[in-house]
Amino acid sequence: MGQNLSLSEKFADTSGAALAPWDATADIILAVLWGCSIYAMCMIWCAVGLLSRWSRGDAEKDVSLFSVLAAFLLSSGWPVILLYFAMSSR
Repeated sequence: MGQNLSLSEKFADTSGAALAPWDATADIILAVLWGCSIYAMCMIWCAVGLLSRWSRGDAEKDVSLFSVLAAFLLSSGWPVILLYFAMSSR
């Protein structure tokens, strides 16, 4: 323990180290893909929630193709839908 504290070698200065341009581009692309994936998962969750509310929760009313398309179109604004879910009494 502590043997590496008395090295006589100088450590390399890494303060000027930076990502290569292709690595920086890859990091940006990865962040965008993660963001798009999370956004799509939230859209799907909100669309299913809307369809569940429209069918009155107990599948009493059939869901048509139009209502599925409308739910996915409306779910693109999923933060507003989550606010609606939070504020509704059901």
